[in-house]
Amino acid sequence: MSCLRKFSILLLLVFSVCCFAGNAARIAVVDLERVFKEYYKSKIAEEMIRKQADAYRKYLIRLNEEMRRLSEAARTARSNALNIALSPAEKAKAEQELQNRNNAVKEKEAEIKLFVNERSADMRRLENSKRAEIMKEIRAQISKQAAAGGFHFVFDSAGRTMNDQPAILYFPEKCDITSAVIRELNRTRTQVKK
Repeated sequence: MSCLRKFSILLLLVFSVCCFAGNAARIAVVDLERVFKEYYKSKIAEEMIRKQADAYRKYLIRLNEEMRRLSEAARTARSNALNIALSPAEKAKAEQELQNRNNAVKEKEAEIKLFVNERSADMRRLENSKRAEIMKEIRAQISKQAAAGGFHFVFDSAGRTMNDQPAILYFPEKCDITSAVIRELNRTRTQVKK
């Protein structure tokens, strides 16, 4: 059974229970995508995440530059080790230098791989943490708006089905509490003096 069909059945059951109980269900919608984008704290979090990503990117550029220099030194050591004019002692020394350079390249490759994996995980955790904090505040404001408006249910009008179609196809404009939620969330924003 598709998710949309399950959702439709669940929605029908909820409406039926509410109607049979003698209470007409009052339903509101909110565009969570728009709320999230227009909430000023989302923009602050996005900027903080961008700055952190830039710092990681700069460090990765530095690591890659070190890798380039090490690779270049390894190529030079390889050329020296293949020089047929070297004495056996010089050749052994050049081969040892080549081995040392190759080991340095491998160590730097491992360092870069570890850095990328760890920083990617850090960024995912940071993004998820910030999103969870913001969504907690948004959900609290939605609950307040729903209670103030006497709504029993609030659905996300930005939600999409598996067919990439709106999950809610129609709703009266008076049921849309998106602007009120955004206004209240941004009410506490401190204005920058010019």
